[in-house]
Amino acid sequence: MLSTAWSLLMLLLVLAAIPLVLWVVKRVQTLQPAGRGPRPLQLAAQLPLGARERVVLVRVQDRLLVLGVTPQQVTLLGEADPAALPPAPSAPDFAGLLGGLTRKRP
Repeated sequence: MLSTAWSLLMLLLVLAAIPLVLWVVKRVQTLQPAGRGPRPLQLAAQLPLGARERVVLVRVQDRLLVLGVTPQQVTLLGEADPAALPPAPSAPDFAGLLGGLTRKRP
């Protein structure tokens, strides 16, 4: 009987700890170091060529690199003019998208 009660107590403790750990992880992910500016490396665009092969454009500070990516390697194909690429569109606001979906329903 004591073993069953102990096991049930440990199960309840683990189940109670899960929301706490998820809350801590969420809080830690939103923290950013002070003075951190824009990311120095960004994926500008990608074009799939096959099942696992693609060509990607990567912004590295003020350069735009054209890379070929396969499961075995990454190859520099060339360098493009950063001014020729239009600025990346901003990501849509999730709250706005969700609000738009809920308003459409009668």
